[in-house]
Amino acid sequence: MVVAMAACTNSVAGRAIRASGQPRAHISARDLLLQDGDNTPLGPASSTRVGETYFTSARPPECTAAVLFKGSPLRPPGSADFAESAYRVQATAMYAESVDVYNSPLNPHDVVQNGFRAVSQCHGDAFAGYPAGEFGLITLKSFGTPAEGVLVWSMGRSDWNCDYGLAVVPRAALVISAWDQNSGFPMAEWAVTRRAQLDDRV
Repeated sequence: MVVAMAACTNSVAGRAIRASGQPRAHISARDLLLQDGDNTPLGPASSTRVGETYFTSARPPECTAAVLFKGSPLRPPGSADFAESAYRVQATAMYAESVDVYNSPLNPHDVVQNGFRAVSQCHGDAFAGYPAGEFGLITLKSFGTPAEGVLVWSMGRSDWNCDYGLAVVPRAALVISAWDQNSGFPMAEWAVTRRAQLDDRV
């Protein structure tokens, strides 16, 4: 789900390592989503519910993985906790994230490769549907894996562009959707950033 924060301080490079046998703290899926006031490439985020404008169906069926945010088939099954949120950002844009948390570790490489294969099945035009009706034709414009545990792809047409991301760590999977009338959302960089943030939390 599609953020830059900066501060000046002295620090020592490295990551905290959990001691062997130390119990894993419970992580709430909702705590892994962007929080109100967090920055995104579209500006500061303010959470709201995932409304009726997010796609819930696609034709042909092989485009389902590429089109859907809500109920995305790219989410690995068996999660212990799930949360999703849309966000108010700049006027013309729509941004949303969903995250699943898992008790049993995922294999991020396998999840991303399975997602890559599923997204790449969408050839030509797709009809995207939502509860109020059908959005119309959109086309898979690009897809790729810019980093380990990260899949990004773009759907769009002349007047709208939608960038998607899937960021996976062993205990969580994040799906990102960023819609805007303007192209150019830096999903590859942003999904890598969000994955690093997840990795620090779980």
